[in-house]
Amino acid sequence: MYKEKLIKPAFTGMLVAIGVFLAEFLVIALPPTASPVIKFSIGYLPIILAGVFFGPAYGLAAGVVQDVLGFFLFGFPLHGYTFQPGYTLNAALYGVIPALLIRTVFRNERKLFYVLNYVAAALLFGLATWFFFDIEAVYSRSLTVDQKTLLSGFALFAALGLALFNFLMRKKTGFKYQPQKIMFAVVVMYVLTSLILTPIWIYLVTPGYSIWVNLPLRLLKMPIEVTFYVLLLTMLGNTFVKHLAKPEETAE
Repeated sequence: MYKEKLIKPAFTGMLVAIGVFLAEFLVIALPPTASPVIKFSIGYLPIILAGVFFGPAYGLAAGVVQDVLGFFLFGFPLHGYTFQPGYTLNAALYGVIPALLIRTVFRNERKLFYVLNYVAAALLFGLATWFFFDIEAVYSRSLTVDQKTLLSGFALFAALGLALFNFLMRKKTGFKYQPQKIMFAVVVMYVLTSLILTPIWIYLVTPGYSIWVNLPLRLLKMPIEVTFYVLLLTMLGNTFVKHLAKPEETAE
């Protein structure tokens, strides 16, 4: 019993440490300079896993600790960032909302999320196609036309990949955490944090920041990052749960 009580906080602490590392060192920035206009990262992945494995309370704690720890270890000392509690809220939400969505049982959930995911993938594909053929709509003084075209092309194929993933998973069984629910949860969280909340936090720190002008870049970034999150969460979540869950839970 004592060992079981230690497993959750110990594993959550390990996930937080991994998250800090991913958020700081496993990042792709465009342009690759000291002041990039767009970054790709899977730093929230361990926070989501903590919430899904152990519940929203652990996800919330993991998000808050990871964000604050990352700020004091790297954000302020290395980059001189100003602490913005809005980013801590983002991290906490990544630990809470996906956990609630993925762990909750919904009526006719397979069909429900199957349809909703197709709608999301179709919207992302439509936006990526629009920006690909109207590249001037993607405003950025730092990115070249070739870089913006490449970015929109990756976004287009990523949106197609999400639709294909949704199709291939339609009849798959044996998952503790359903791929369709994972995909929907990530899309919801990405819209809430990256498209809505993060631009607000940036504007509060940098009043000259234009939320609407920079929105196309975030829309192109979305299908690319969401694809990585969905694939990794489906694979890692359903692999690790076999070692974390009790025998009767893995037999579901």
